Amino acid sequence: MTVHVLTDFDNLPAAIRKPGLASLARAVYQAVDLLYPSVDELRIRLYGGWYDAQGLTQAGTRLAQEIGFGFPMAIPVNQQIKCRIHCEIASASIDAPADLLLHTFRQRWGIRSRLTAVQSPSCASPHSCGVQTVVQWSRGRCHVAGCSVPAHTVFKYNEQKLVDTLLCCDLIVLTTKGQKAPVFLISDDDDMIPAVLLGSRLGGSIHILQTRTRQSPYDTLLQQYNVQISAL
Repeated sequence: MTVHVLTDFDNLPAAIRKPGLASLARAVYQAVDLLYPSVDELRIRLYGGWYDAQGLTQAGTRLAQEIGFGFPMAIPVNQQIKCRIHCEIASASIDAPADLLLHTFRQRWGIRSRLTAVQSPSCASPHSCGVQTVVQWSRGRCHVAGCSVPAHTVFKYNEQKLVDTLLCCDLIVLTTKGQKAPVFLISDDDDMIPAVLLGSRLGGSIHILQTRTRQSPYDTLLQQYNVQISAL
């Protein structure tokens, strides 16, 4: 049996990412094997901002090298290979692999969101705390009276584009085409929930592997659609 694992890799906790892909693959296999003991092929796709305008980013390059070195990975049981684990970065839609999606990593000028702040009771120096300075910059301007320097000329931030949408599209493809193999989603992001519900309504067997101890306001709805939630 083949099982697909769609992984929101850039948003994984550091404790899961740092030990490397081999460690992640073994943990995923153990979680999948509990539910599908007959799994003999595990296909893991890693979603993130892997490409800028020129090609692979440094992070994407490191992952591609690690994948090339360590995969396919064999899981032996009683001196026989029980399962082979494949891994790839998500560079294109699973339904159109030739259409490479560049520009999924972008750098923007400015500060991404307007901030508000509450003074912490444990602040070491309330009168000189810089939190309000940060709030002022987030609103687009310097905190110093008379300074005309705008925030979008001095700050930059990184963002991903297409990543969540690509993962959701792949999930729908996997639950509606071919043999409809089980799909595991590794993500704590509620933005994926509509795609999960749609995939389940269309007959897919979908499981969510959570990486943090948390409750979603949609857990009851997911259970109604037979989406199993477990810890990675």
